[in-house]
Amino acid sequence: MTLRIFGDATAFLDVVEPKLLAREAENALLLGVATALRDGRRYGDEPPFLACTVDETAVAAAAVRTPPYNLLLGKATRSEWEPIAHHLAAVGADLPGVNAEEDVALDFAEWWSTSRGVRHEVAMRQRLYQLTAVTFPVDVPGQARWAEVNDAELLARWTKAFNAEAIPGSPPDDVTALIARHLAARTLLVWDDGCPVSMAAATRSTPHGGSVSLVYTPPEKRGHGYASACVAALSRRMLESGKQFCTLFTDLDNPTSNRIYQRMGYRPLTNFLEVRFIRITERD
Repeated sequence: MTLRIFGDATAFLDVVEPKLLAREAENALLLGVATALRDGRRYGDEPPFLACTVDETAVAAAAVRTPPYNLLLGKATRSEWEPIAHHLAAVGADLPGVNAEEDVALDFAEWWSTSRGVRHEVAMRQRLYQLTAVTFPVDVPGQARWAEVNDAELLARWTKAFNAEAIPGSPPDDVTALIARHLAARTLLVWDDGCPVSMAAATRSTPHGGSVSLVYTPPEKRGHGYASACVAALSRRMLESGKQFCTLFTDLDNPTSNRIYQRMGYRPLTNFLEVRFIRITERD
């Protein structure tokens, strides 16, 4: 098994994209982040880590990390991803965690904890869904529209609230810059019922698909179906733009959201885990 480290996302995708596209929906997160890097997106001050292993001529495992965020690891066996892990350990990488399909995440976490003398815990259990046709909810008041500049301040506050609620402990985003990017790209949809009441963003575009994220309704506006209508409207627009499918992640500990998304046509693909690494202290 040969390890390859890449200095930029273009070179990385030239090698690994065919492998990732074979399971495009399942690889939407890893593939989408790598594509965004190739297109000029920056996730932090440190350069990204992009690597793969090659067995003879075929790509076996692929990994991307954009510090300070978790390592993203594609579906692979231990023997396939282990050279990547050995390299990260050898250079003293301080990984905060790993995101991968459930079996891969647990296997990597056990290896890393033993190798680096840390503990690990499951921070979030997620399910990846895929949609190819939308069933739109009925009798939801309001209508969808693209977010506008005048919405920016409100949507930045909502994004902070979303991060605190959905991904606590994650490195803080520059929400002002994030909203500005979405406004410029027209990828942030608002459900408007006399005023903005919910939002959802199209993210991580891949050749045949796109992902839905940043789904948020403020607590005082919940219970009216606004988020369902907003996600359905965004998913429909993505399909109408030429995408063959949409994906999204849900928190498996939130049965309500899992039920709602299935009603509009999202079907479960696979389960992911976010596993967090914790330094062992004397008190441990």
